[in-house]
Amino acid sequence: RNARNGYIFTSKGIVKIRNAKYRTDTNPLDENCKCYVCKNYSRSYLHHLQKKNEILGSRLNTMHNLYYYQSLVKDMQLAIENNSFIQFKKNFYEQQQN
Repeated sequence: RNARNGYIFTSKGIVKIRNAKYRTDTNPLDENCKCYVCKNYSRSYLHHLQKKNEILGSRLNTMHNLYYYQSLVKDMQLAIENNSFIQFKKNFYEQQQN
């Protein structure tokens, strides 16, 4: 539901891709992400797809969000295994506020 409404989760917080500021933004959704969407599409293109209600936009947003959450959970598991989850959590919230 979030992705189809233009809410995209990134390492720095939520990107509301419908916002006009992304109309000319040629950056990837998340510079720290290695997903197919971030490697191949700009924020401006995803903004265009979302504004035109193209189904491809919703699909690409969903692909990115799923990759983001899978990576986040994997990183959380590693932090738990390494007894560093408290530091992981602190870093996560610091990054999300920026």
